[in-house]
Amino acid sequence: MVVPVTQGRRDLADALRALGALVTEGSFIEIAATLDPAALATAATRWCDGDYAWMAVTSRNALSALDAAASHAGHTLSAPMPPARLAVVGEATARASAALGLDVALRPSRQQSAEGLVADFPEGEGRVLAPLGNLAGDALARGLLRKGWTVDSVEAYRTVDGPGLTADAVADVGNGNVDGVVLTSGSVARRFAAQCPRVARSVAVVAIGVTTASAARAAGLDVASVAATPDDGGLAAALLRVMEGDSV
Repeated sequence: MVVPVTQGRRDLADALRALGALVTEGSFIEIAATLDPAALATAATRWCDGDYAWMAVTSRNALSALDAAASHAGHTLSAPMPPARLAVVGEATARASAALGLDVALRPSRQQSAEGLVADFPEGEGRVLAPLGNLAGDALARGLLRKGWTVDSVEAYRTVDGPGLTADAVADVGNGNVDGVVLTSGSVARRFAAQCPRVARSVAVVAIGVTTASAARAAGLDVASVAATPDDGGLAAALLRVMEGDSV
């Protein structure tokens, strides 16, 4: 099983090993610092000062980067908690928020994505802070603007290419010597597809969500299953369905 990892984050790989899977790790992407740290520091300070009605976060990487910027400026994101509310996408981001002492006021009730967050976001006036990665689209900002909000988007981090798989692992994917590949983001899907132009038909491609699945298909990959929830548990369940001969 090919499983993506990043520096310090290999929970899924470890969980699958614990279930008995033979895991090949692939560092398809790496998380790098923003090219505009001053803008991020300003945004973090304004959040801590209570200048925003909401913060909308679609990635725990963005939250971690904002927290680091706040700490560097002598602030703490949750102490004191500003008179603003936090909206997040995904269980991982919700857990990261809790670890920082931040209360989550809104999570999408259906699709765990920027579009899902916009669908459940209330209409209103005021400023919303949106810390994003460099590859994020404009769906969040455009959607919130339509609902009356003023959106301050700031680059919190950058997603860059990682080394990916070894030559032997790439050959295994092409020859069908692995059972499946897990894709945890659109960036991972595109990097995997670029590095592995040949994927054996027997290799099941499993995506963490519909957005990742769409990116995978656009990159020419056949997606066998999509996790019902965008987290490690959802991915494990999707893998089990595939291994048992089902696909969704």
